[in-house]
Amino acid sequence: MRIRNIFLVLFLFSFITLGAQEQYYIRHKVRWMETLYSIARKYKVDAKEIAVLNNLKTGDISRGQILLIPNPDREEKQDITGNIQETIPEVDLPVPEEKPDRSCNDIISPGSYRPVISVMLPFSDTISGSEFIEFYQGALLAAREMKERGMPMVLQVFDWYSQPVDLLLSRETLGNSDLIIGPVFANDIGSAIAYFRNSEIKIVSPLDGNAEVWVSSYPHLFQVQPTLKSQQESLLKYLDPHSASIWIISEEGEQQVAPQLRSILDNNLISYRHFSYDVLQGREVTEVLREALGVNERNQIIIASQNEAFVSDAVRNLHLLHAYDSIPVELFGLSRWRNFETLDLDAMHQLKVILPLSVYADYSAKEVRDFVRTFRTVYDGEPSQYAFQGYDVMLYFLNALFLYGSDFEYCLENLQIPLLQNEFSFSRQSREGGYSNTGIRMIRYLPDFTVELLP
Repeated sequence: MRIRNIFLVLFLFSFITLGAQEQYYIRHKVRWMETLYSIARKYKVDAKEIAVLNNLKTGDISRGQILLIPNPDREEKQDITGNIQETIPEVDLPVPEEKPDRSCNDIISPGSYRPVISVMLPFSDTISGSEFIEFYQGALLAAREMKERGMPMVLQVFDWYSQPVDLLLSRETLGNSDLIIGPVFANDIGSAIAYFRNSEIKIVSPLDGNAEVWVSSYPHLFQVQPTLKSQQESLLKYLDPHSASIWIISEEGEQQVAPQLRSILDNNLISYRHFSYDVLQGREVTEVLREALGVNERNQIIIASQNEAFVSDAVRNLHLLHAYDSIPVELFGLSRWRNFETLDLDAMHQLKVILPLSVYADYSAKEVRDFVRTFRTVYDGEPSQYAFQGYDVMLYFLNALFLYGSDFEYCLENLQIPLLQNEFSFSRQSREGGYSNTGIRMIRYLPDFTVELLP
């Protein structure tokens, strides 16, 4: 009987203990992309409490791990640190390590360095898969060129859609990469940098300009596509406020392009006049512009719009004033204009419009002609813009690794690589953020219906 009573007491004790644990703690299974800090925010508790309770020596956690979380709704909040301080030392959660200031002079030649480069592209995308294959074809030509120059490397290729994202990103071979080119789309870039957030792997966003939103989140991200702001800032080089009247023409009520451009001019102390109108105003706009522009010997005009209907109307008005009233017009636009189908090309050439472009291949250049010839020989086809892009991205970053090793970011200013359709000029806004490309190619339409690449 005594033994039976002892077992009954032990059972009741364990039941009470488990009940108390359930009352004071919550069991949480770590999901993909969760961090100690995000879990703490979710349950509205201190991250240090979770770390101490689970005997975490660092802030690193892994998918599938079970954590005990202090229950914020318990009636009496216990001092967890005080209860277990005698058995578990206090945990100092890791603070992002600040690397000492370095310069390119501190970088030692990589010697026999053999980097692992991974390419992640959505090859099985039913809509755009062929374009990404062409990107890869161009990248392969750049890799072949660097191997011929004596660069050792390991090149891995992954189809982004071949398996669930978490399984793909958790592959050991991918985790061994020094450089990952891809994925393509901004949301997928976010998934990749979330998974590799505690690594030193450099990730290159090669195509999607919307991935700029992630630059501040990962110090090893390189965003290739320049922003709209970079396009607008590139126009400053060609403005001459000392001898010309600077004008901004925008659509009435436009809230993105024009305000940003005005801010850029204001910050650079460039005086200008701003004229906005509604495209439905019709011919009366032409008369207003004639009076405003006709009194000036030189007018430099920026149409601050990416609306095709408005841009077409503004260009038509300015072309009429230039052609029939001999009013001097030097016109500047934005890269999206190149995709407009209703824009009057004759007017663009007669006005000698200058556009800032993220990519432009000059087919009169020897290196471009050589690439086209090689592409035709190897792949029996014509290279598209995607093939040029794949070549440029791969060539630039392979050169960076070949010349300076894994710490090439300290030598970006010295990295001047002639490319086919890009200008790469990477810079970062903060020590915690990644690198954005501000390189732009400027083109000018000419009256003989050719286009020139400006210096």
